[in-house]
Amino acid sequence: MAVTDQTTPRDGQSEKDAEVTRSFEGSSLYEQEKGGLDKKPSFNSELSDDSPIEEVRAAVPPTDDASLPTATFRAWSLGILFTLAVSFVNQFFWFRAQPLTIGVLVVELLSFPLGKFMARVLPTKVFRFWRWSFTLNPGPFNIKEHALISIIASSAATTAMGIDIIVIQRLYFNVYFGFGGALLLVLSSQIMGYGFAGLLRRFLVTPSSMIWPVNLVTCTVFNTLHQRSTKAVDEAAAVEANSKWAKISRERFFLFVAVASFTYYWLPGLMFPLLTSISWLCWISRDNITLNQVGSGLKGMGIAAFTLDWNTIVAFLPTPLSIPVWTHLNMLAGFVTFIWVLVPAFYWTNTYNGKKFPFYNTKLYDKYGDEYNTSRVLYANNTLNIQAYNEYSPVYQTAFFAICYGQGLAALGAIISHTGLYHGKDIWRRLRNVRSLPMDIHARLMQSYREVPDWWYFALLVIAFAVSMVTVCVFPTDLPWWGLVLAVVMAAGFVLPLGLVMAITSQNPSISMITEWVMGAILPGRPVANLVFKNYGTVTVQQALALVQDLKLGHYMKIPPRELFVFQVVGTILAGIVNLATSQYLLTNIDNICTDKAYPWTCPNAGIWGAGSIIWGVVGPRKYFAPDSIYHSIPYFLLIGFLIPIPVYFLYRWKPNSWLKYIHLPVFMLGPLPYPPAPTVELPCWVAVGVFFNGYIKRYHNAWWRRFNYVLSAGLDSGIAIAAIVIFFAIQNNNISFPTWWGNNPDSIDQCPSAIKAAP
Repeated sequence: MAVTDQTTPRDGQSEKDAEVTRSFEGSSLYEQEKGGLDKKPSFNSELSDDSPIEEVRAAVPPTDDASLPTATFRAWSLGILFTLAVSFVNQFFWFRAQPLTIGVLVVELLSFPLGKFMARVLPTKVFRFWRWSFTLNPGPFNIKEHALISIIASSAATTAMGIDIIVIQRLYFNVYFGFGGALLLVLSSQIMGYGFAGLLRRFLVTPSSMIWPVNLVTCTVFNTLHQRSTKAVDEAAAVEANSKWAKISRERFFLFVAVASFTYYWLPGLMFPLLTSISWLCWISRDNITLNQVGSGLKGMGIAAFTLDWNTIVAFLPTPLSIPVWTHLNMLAGFVTFIWVLVPAFYWTNTYNGKKFPFYNTKLYDKYGDEYNTSRVLYANNTLNIQAYNEYSPVYQTAFFAICYGQGLAALGAIISHTGLYHGKDIWRRLRNVRSLPMDIHARLMQSYREVPDWWYFALLVIAFAVSMVTVCVFPTDLPWWGLVLAVVMAAGFVLPLGLVMAITSQNPSISMITEWVMGAILPGRPVANLVFKNYGTVTVQQALALVQDLKLGHYMKIPPRELFVFQVVGTILAGIVNLATSQYLLTNIDNICTDKAYPWTCPNAGIWGAGSIIWGVVGPRKYFAPDSIYHSIPYFLLIGFLIPIPVYFLYRWKPNSWLKYIHLPVFMLGPLPYPPAPTVELPCWVAVGVFFNGYIKRYHNAWWRRFNYVLSAGLDSGIAIAAIVIFFAIQNNNISFPTWWGNNPDSIDQCPSAIKAAP
């Protein structure tokens, strides 16, 4: 059960409002069902001078300086510079076996001294043009400029997912739209996502309960660098006035942690990579296949494995220091259920012919146990040759991969029913009374700025849809026009339920499989159409949620909405163009790219999507789930996931103050979310760190937690980000090798070499 704090009424707050605060701080957002997304019946917005959520109070000051300049020359120039640089670097290394990703945190750290430098050297002269005037240097570099630079660059921090669609079409099926068609495909899905994002502001941005936990770490970085503190941090400092920690400022603590993280990462990142996963069970016998499959933290179950590398802990998940304990425990329960119970049960009972293949990978196999040869079952126009398919072999996959497909379906089912049961009334109330609902301090402060009219976002949505229709109808997408309409309708239906989960937990569920399934059922044997449908269904939702997260960051940082709108649109377009140009260069100039022959340019992420295109696009769900198929039971995971929240909800309504309020079935189903391709060692260690800091430290050392928790996370991430760049460009890119010893010897690093073998 999650640990809660006993909060007393703050100044100017009634006992009734203090009770509301306690319910939020318990981290069980089920309590909102009684009062809506913003706790309408109890939250007295007129009396509250801060957020009702302790995590937000510790990271975001309840103040604003509306006089600060925002969309300045410095913000635009640095924002565009970092957008171009980050989108190029991240896309360039996206195809490598070990992708190097430069996150927004690096932009935050590097743009700060550059902004300070520009504030010193740029002229302060005011230029006038008719009724307008501007200056290159309006004064000191401020926190809002800094936030805008990071927000525009965040569009480049993750590569456009539509790029993987283009790569698969070109390499797997020899279909290419040309640069113009590919650009339309990428930008139309990205911009359409932004249109959805703006229309969802009233549900996912304005309500105080939609906290978007990852943004709290980002806010802490900004406030630390600009030497601002929250009221909660000031109170923590007063509590610890007689403690040794009172002598350390948050800025100095951040610097100490970042330097320590930078220094330490040279061990797992270069000199001692064995630290990334210590699978000590395999040391008993490296030749025992079953023991290796159980103990391997990289290619097996990861039982008793652990990592001493922070980068491994956060590689596929958000920082555990920003996630509440109830989320950690729900995800751990889901991980144990799926990865440590269901997968081995299915594997060692030879369900799905699991023992014929390795325990954990994402490859596809034929009935002989060899990798599946797709070219044997396709006509020249990339449609399925049924006779050749029947003569050759059905498609097989590992039991692990099959269960993860089932988990994805179960999660979608749980999200649908959970949203209707727990949030249905709130969503309907917000639709009817959007302008009359009470607001927290941050929403009230944002009223000082002109809001973006809904028609701006709606216009973007219409334009993007029109461009998408041109792309589908003019280029060889093999998708009929009504397929695009269906994809957009599906995206519209799922974006809010998925957004509610992401806003509360920072976990990012996907509808990738359901879009593939739907189009595979409607138009079987047409993989290119399936990929394009997946782009407009899945990528649109993912892009919308990423942009909503940035809208919430702008909300916390009090960025004028209209300026934020322009920055996000420009950043999205620039990043998409650079992503596509970089990928086209690599596809043209690297021989055998995305194959083992081109190592390290093996395209691991595109490989996962490629496997999906074969299962759902080439073979299709009718054959994959046919009554005589060994995978015919997988669709029942969707029904099971949909039904399970129903009895839990009614039990919770029966005893709303019991431990049942901490059960969150969608989060439970998302416990195995990063798998594949994440290593199984990650989530148990991620949970252990999160429970320690947000459970034990928060409860028994609350003042320290409020003052340093998010600073610690930011410092760890910053040190690793800088170290990874230095190691790559200074050492690895120059082919400088570290002396070989047992800690970096391939034979010793692969502690469980037998895990990749099929069961005996």
